[in-house]
Amino acid sequence: MKIKVYLCTTMATNQSYIDFVMDQLEAAHTGLELWARPMFGEWCVYSGEKPLFFVFNNTVFIKRIECVAELLADAERGEPFPGAKDFVILDIEDVSLAGRVVTQLHLHKPMPKPKKRRPPTVDRQPTDKGRKSNV
Repeated sequence: MKIKVYLCTTMATNQSYIDFVMDQLEAAHTGLELWARPMFGEWCVYSGEKPLFFVFNNTVFIKRIECVAELLADAERGEPFPGAKDFVILDIEDVSLAGRVVTQLHLHKPMPKPKKRRPPTVDRQPTDKGRKSNV
């Protein structure tokens, strides 16, 4: 098992690297609708509404989950930021592997839990309770 710690310090992922990641995934012909969105100052890649993986500091990080454990058994590990759990680093240049991993993530990762809606704020009207009347 290779273990390598990647720490994001000052350099954020640049747009050209995200374009490269998305081009590699398109070349994998997964048939999935994949898109990327900035998140936490870096990027997250989605399939539909499912977040699949993160891109930090021009490196693709995948949470360690069972559905891709065998595919990524020999992959490097690292932290995308200080204090993070150990993530698997995907070799995005291996188009075939990237396609298989993304397909497995899409099939096995659950949909995100719906966000709880906050109740609407109630405009409070001033009350006369406790006030003395001048009448």
